[in-house]
Amino acid sequence: MIYRKKLLFVLTILLGMASFGYSQGTVTSPYSFIGLGDSYAKGNIRALSMGGVDIALRSPMYINMMNPAGLSGIDSLSFVGSVGVSMNNSTYRTNDLESSFSSANINHLAFAFPVTRWWKTGVLLLPYSSVGYEVNDFDDIDNVGRAEYLYDGDGGMDAISWSNAFSVNKRLAFGINSSYYFGKLEHSRTVNFPDSAYIFNSLVKESVHLNGLFFELGMQYHLPLNANNTLGFGLTYGNESKLNAETDYAAVTYLGDDTYNNGTVDTIRVWEKEKNSVRLPYSLGFGVSWVKKDKLTVAADFRFENWKDFKYLDSQLDLSNKLRANIGAEFIPESNNLSAYWKMVHYRMGFRYEHLGMKFADSEMKEYALSVGFGLPLRKSQTFVNLGFELGQNGTVEKGLIQERFFRVMLGVSIKETWFRKSKYL
Repeated sequence: MIYRKKLLFVLTILLGMASFGYSQGTVTSPYSFIGLGDSYAKGNIRALSMGGVDIALRSPMYINMMNPAGLSGIDSLSFVGSVGVSMNNSTYRTNDLESSFSSANINHLAFAFPVTRWWKTGVLLLPYSSVGYEVNDFDDIDNVGRAEYLYDGDGGMDAISWSNAFSVNKRLAFGINSSYYFGKLEHSRTVNFPDSAYIFNSLVKESVHLNGLFFELGMQYHLPLNANNTLGFGLTYGNESKLNAETDYAAVTYLGDDTYNNGTVDTIRVWEKEKNSVRLPYSLGFGVSWVKKDKLTVAADFRFENWKDFKYLDSQLDLSNKLRANIGAEFIPESNNLSAYWKMVHYRMGFRYEHLGMKFADSEMKEYALSVGFGLPLRKSQTFVNLGFELGQNGTVEKGLIQERFFRVMLGVSIKETWFRKSKYL
């Protein structure tokens, strides 16, 4: 039975990795044309169902994706694995228009295990950002007629991370997370003149391949208040890092409706594999938690990211710093009541508030969301099915801007297996 579960988890990981490369670029947002696109929420399904808190938490069951020091909670005999998916439904609206869009993506693939009693390690595969937009506009020009503008973008970035935690003692642990970022961002701009057969239309396409390393440090300190209550503190620091960029660029003019099949096409300019760079900003995070063993967890996080000085391909973007505040809780009625299943379920809820680092028409873009979730234990195993829901909103309809209201369903599986115990019969 144990070997079946191990095989099932390995197959789940392999299938997820096979589909991971196709999960990006599916989240549509009119604001994802800026910089590296929309950032994905980072964390396991348990953490995201608690508002995104995890900086000061450690667990023998869940892999901490916010603070590498949190891996210290994994015991010295167990292998822990986790996979999660997210399904989103968003409604975008202005004062005059409204449209809806649905998408799905892999939230994470991760596994972790002990190297020694004091050193725990893990590998994580996470989406980082997504570009997905299509914006149409038009104008009427004297003596020319109608001009149609199409702005289109697709792609995204992923990260594969090697996370390590080193325990100084039972209270104090340090961690380091080494991540390799990679991906491709594509943007195009088209101008058509449908009322004229003699004016050339234009198309500009840009494709940017990105890759590079990013490092993050973490620390946790857990202070026992008594036998069942623990107060936890966490810190994280992500250094400013450079991503290598290769840009392919083409600008063409053409007659007619079809860019490629029409015979009259004139290439204005082409760049191929132009070398450049993008710098990821540094980040700081702080968290605090209170845990009553097998009963209640309450936590709060705060995170700062220095996007104000961010440059994209040597271009200074008019961004502001990102700020995020999270608070969440988990409640377990009776963790060992095998006769009453719903009393063993882990009930979660949380709230988050963010400054997204973008400003339009002197309006700072903000996002807030409320989340709830459930940790559903499978009988006769150390496996949890985690289900979460999030309802939120960002943006505004004022000053001609766009507001997004979203509903997100998150589903994950967390598996813990004893793989490293030596048989007494050997």
